[in-house]
Amino acid sequence: MRRFAIAVSLACATRVAFGQGGPPMITDDPGTPGNGKWENNLAIAFEHRPNETAIDVPAIDLNYGVGEHIQLTLQTAPVLVKRSGQGLIGGLGGTEAALKWRFLAEATSGFDMSMFPRVIFNIEQSSVRRGLAEDGTRFQIPFQIAKTFGRWRVDAEFGPRASTVGRSEWLYGIVCGFDLAKPTMLMAELHDESRMNFSRDVLTLNVGLRHEFTENYILILSMGHELRSPDQPTALIGYFGMQFVY
Repeated sequence: MRRFAIAVSLACATRVAFGQGGPPMITDDPGTPGNGKWENNLAIAFEHRPNETAIDVPAIDLNYGVGEHIQLTLQTAPVLVKRSGQGLIGGLGGTEAALKWRFLAEATSGFDMSMFPRVIFNIEQSSVRRGLAEDGTRFQIPFQIAKTFGRWRVDAEFGPRASTVGRSEWLYGIVCGFDLAKPTMLMAELHDESRMNFSRDVLTLNVGLRHEFTENYILILSMGHELRSPDQPTALIGYFGMQFVY
């Protein structure tokens, strides 16, 4: 089962990189929370295909800032899956541990840039046998770049993903965000995953919204649909959550 709840980095201090990638979007951005700050996301995330629906209840994404340029991330989720003609099953999905390093800042370099290596592994092998998590251990080393153009923010990501089971892949995406009003940003995204020769790709179109009730409580929502999926029917995806910054 492909997973769409991923780690986020949104700004919460003047020296922190601002961005719109990460939850509720698939593509990550270069932002980091800031020294000693937490940025945690709790959400209901779902993926629906004909004859199968999977729901993260909740998707848990914990991010902690070490200095102004480093972010530590831990992510996991209990997963419920309902397949046609079968009963509801549940268990722990894949777990991700990651470290983001933002090594360029827009204020001094004209754009933000980071790398976000991560390892994705399974705590419960029974989840793999039951189709709640992907088999094997996966390693990702994507790079993110972002730049602001007035009220617009553009963020792109590209990098490889290797696995102990199955083929290696490329991950890449682009997100455009627009500040509709001071507390509200609208976002649109194209995200792709392909083989190393860029064939048999899974292309997803996603739209999202981020609304700040306060600087500490932020609503994050998205809905999207796969446009191409060579190995299975295309999926409808969604992410409905809150971000807590402190």
